[in-house]
Amino acid sequence: MKVSVSLPEEDLRFLDEYAAEQGIESRSAALHAAVEVLRAGQLGGAYEDAWGSWDTSGEADAWDAIVGDGLEA
Repeated sequence: MKVSVSLPEEDLRFLDEYAAEQGIESRSAALHAAVEVLRAGQLGGAYEDAWGSWDTSGEADAWDAIVGDGLEA
C-alpha cells in the first residue's frame, strides 16, 4: 500500500541516517521498522496488564501451589 507522509526535515534526516547506519535499504523499510518498535511497546503494556489481572484474579495462588511440584530448589 502506498502512503504519503509529511515529516519535518529533521525527522526525515534522522530516518535517512538511521536507515544508513542499520543497512536498511529504503525510507519505507526504516519507517516499517519504527512501526514495529511502536507495536512492541504497546505489547509490553498489554502483557503488564494481563499479568496484573491474572495476579489479582486468584489464579496466581493456584499456580503458586503447584509450580514447584517435583522440582527441588
